[in-house]
Amino acid sequence: MPHSQHLQEAVGQIPDGSDLRGAVARLLALIFLLLAPGGIAFAADGAVPFKTIEAVRSGWDAAAPPATGWTSVTLPDDWTTRWPGFDGVVWYRLTFDRPDAAEPLGLALNYWTLAGSISVNGAELGRDEFLVEPLTRSWNVPRYWQFADPVLHAGTNTLLIRVSGLAPYQPGLGPVLIGPPSATRAHFVQQFWIRRELPVFYLGVTAALGTFFFVVWLLRRSLKAYGWFALMTIAWFCYSLNFVVTSPWPFGTTDTWQRFIMLSFMVMAAAFVLFVIRFAERRFPRGEAVLWTALAIGAAALFATPHSWLGPMLNLLALSWSLLYIGACFLSIGLTWRSNRLDHIVLHIVNALTVVAAVHDLMTYLGILLGNVYYITLTSHFQMVGMALVLAWNFVANMRRIEGFNDELTAKIETAREELALTLHQQHEVILANTRLAERVSLSHNLHDGMGGTLVNSIAMLEHAPQNLPADRFLSVLKELRDELRVIIDTAADDPTGGQSLAEWIAPLRRRQTLACESRDIDCVWNLTGLEDCHLPAARSLDLVRILQEGLTNVLKHSQASRVVIDLHRRGETLSLAIQDNGVGFDAASEAPVPGTGLRSMRARAGRLGGTLDTRSRRGETVLALHVPAA
Repeated sequence: MPHSQHLQEAVGQIPDGSDLRGAVARLLALIFLLLAPGGIAFAADGAVPFKTIEAVRSGWDAAAPPATGWTSVTLPDDWTTRWPGFDGVVWYRLTFDRPDAAEPLGLALNYWTLAGSISVNGAELGRDEFLVEPLTRSWNVPRYWQFADPVLHAGTNTLLIRVSGLAPYQPGLGPVLIGPPSATRAHFVQQFWIRRELPVFYLGVTAALGTFFFVVWLLRRSLKAYGWFALMTIAWFCYSLNFVVTSPWPFGTTDTWQRFIMLSFMVMAAAFVLFVIRFAERRFPRGEAVLWTALAIGAAALFATPHSWLGPMLNLLALSWSLLYIGACFLSIGLTWRSNRLDHIVLHIVNALTVVAAVHDLMTYLGILLGNVYYITLTSHFQMVGMALVLAWNFVANMRRIEGFNDELTAKIETAREELALTLHQQHEVILANTRLAERVSLSHNLHDGMGGTLVNSIAMLEHAPQNLPADRFLSVLKELRDELRVIIDTAADDPTGGQSLAEWIAPLRRRQTLACESRDIDCVWNLTGLEDCHLPAARSLDLVRILQEGLTNVLKHSQASRVVIDLHRRGETLSLAIQDNGVGFDAASEAPVPGTGLRSMRARAGRLGGTLDTRSRRGETVLALHVPAA
């Protein structure tokens, strides 16, 4: 008995059950039988042996088998070994004796390829919907019937099975079992579980895995291994439809459907190779280019091959791409062989199991092993689930690393925040200290330029003519000092509105300085234009007044001049001030490196105003020039 038949019938001995324990038992038995060199033969209690099993071929439209040409065969049967290249109908005639006329019999049929009908003693038991192209694809559909009188009769009974098939797809008839209903029913249930329930279940698992990892890849395009795994599962889903659907729809012929199935298998194998490479974090650009070129050439050849050569082409592609798939399994093991990671060990196990199943199915497809049970649909799903678990494990591990990084980053941010708060507090203290220092410097400058100037002028008047100073003039000096103190206080209040015009700010200073100049016999000339409509903030107005005041004070103290001209005017957006005297002058070049308090104060104020302060001096002429924005 062929190995494949041993395998099918031995699996059929496993007790039926829907609980998890029964499913695990079946799986363990299946793995054992895949690895074992032989198998355990199925022997149902009370099975009825067949007296004869014969076959004869006919045309597509034959309603009954021919009378002659019958040939003895054994089941399972692939008629291409007897009639190579034959597309059409083969009739199978099986005869048996009814052991007990009082008891009913059960009939279990593993499969026929591709479509067929069955009758007992001329009474039809069932048929597929389409017995001509496009054929019903019921090659993986087990069947069960129970019959008794009047279908059966004493003595010899005849079972007639009509099978419609195409040469490229292993046409023929699978094992047939007649016996007690309990035994045949158990055999049918087991075959149905293997051929229908498991493929449908795994089809759903494949669809779920493919959809999930495809969405993950869409959200994270950098996860290349996830994308290739998603493509592999989607292609495998399309290929697995071959084991479930019974119609070639949406394609018009069986050949087109089979081309689609083979293309899906080729895409799946190519995607699996790239998944293995990306999962191992490798790249082989030339090898990958050769892979895609081979896929394109294979697809073109597949769809260009006529029906008469389709069988050899399918065999060639199945052999080459199966070897590629098996090679990818070994590549996965080789790339991660020295790794002790748990995910790599899991991949080694599922890949090894898949290699065994792939070798068995390849030999079955090529006709080396008889039968049509393919176990890659079972083991490949274990492989996909294993790979999915590995990818999920890696994804969770990456998420944990990210969470750990986030926790570490949060701790560092908190530390940086505390350090920044401390730095800002220290900077605030420094700024506060600098502000206090600046206020002191500003106050000292205001005292120097304001009250200091007034005191200097008063002292100069007293020194020049102390005996001629009337009481009201002395009172006027005290009032001037009071006014200067008030200006300093008002400026410290930092009134930014600038309610007074620049002309109003300068008027008291003009009056005082004119009197001071007259007391020193200095002719004081004022040229003021455009100041009535010039309103500056109080601080800017005060800075400008202090520069003017300090400049005139220097004339009184140092110039020994007899004439001073003050020219202050606004032109557009610029204020220009010039103080010119005809005194003894000074050496500006020698004075510049170490300026006095007054000159430093004027330059500082000019800088705050955003302007420039220039001095030009020679004997008989000294000019102090200031240019600042009027806004």
